[in-house]
Amino acid sequence: MVSKFEAYTLLGVSPGASDDELKRAYRRALRESHPDHGGTAERFAQVQQAWEALSEPDSQPTGSSRVPRREGGARPSAPRSAGAKSHGHPGGWFRERYGLLVREWLGRGVEVDNVFDPAILERAPSDIRHILTAAIAEEDTAKELTELGPAFEVWHDVLVEGSRDQGAQKIDHVVLGPSLLWALQSEDWGHPVEVQKGDLTSAGVGPKERPMKELSQMVKKLQRGLGVKFSAIGYVVSDDHTSAPVLPVGSRGRLPAELIARSALVGHLSDDLGGGSTSLVGDDLFPLRQRLRAGIRFV
Repeated sequence: MVSKFEAYTLLGVSPGASDDELKRAYRRALRESHPDHGGTAERFAQVQQAWEALSEPDSQPTGSSRVPRREGGARPSAPRSAGAKSHGHPGGWFRERYGLLVREWLGRGVEVDNVFDPAILERAPSDIRHILTAAIAEEDTAKELTELGPAFEVWHDVLVEGSRDQGAQKIDHVVLGPSLLWALQSEDWGHPVEVQKGDLTSAGVGPKERPMKELSQMVKKLQRGLGVKFSAIGYVVSDDHTSAPVLPVGSRGRLPAELIARSALVGHLSDDLGGGSTSLVGDDLFPLRQRLRAGIRFV
């Protein structure tokens, strides 16, 4: 994390700069440091960190003009790690659902020490088994997302509507990058996945299921609730369940939709402006990040 003294240098302003001068300098530095404009991901992240450092309530040097403060409360005391900042518990809700449904399926009076025992899993109905495999898929994707750099922030198991106790709609991963905001689902249908008629199909997908359509509908609800605009949506599956690293699925609600192999995910997201997605470059990402931090709820 850059110091407040380094922050002024990074933005190219003096400690006596006004609020408007700071904002203009931040936006200019944001554009110039973006990888697609000749900069680097590291420099881009430093510019964002500089803005946050100067937005701290205690960052104002003696005799300087007022510095805009962060919205949404004080900064966490823990230092920012070298990788993407992450929130939530990937796969946690599905694991809880799996345990609850297994015990209901076994029936009252049946005591079980380990609901994840392979012998129990093998006997369980396919719909219950799928909940656990979906949880594992989420966890595997979350591990990949930890490889993203400090310019990224990730939220897992994001509540769209409903409640964790009585059923919920959720988006597995919301990823904010230097230019794009992604909504991603992780899945394991147990079979290869193909693109067909603007959606996904597989032997493990029900005949009436429309995975990408359902994801786009959830994204619309989340956009309204948070007051943000997403840039793209996608489903992440294991490498052996797709024929290419990235397959375009078409457009859903004006959002590019893609099927992404898990090993290709980090590289694809790092290539932030690909796929015709709506760019956020030129916007002030600080309030967008703060809106996400303040508004996102977890299942």
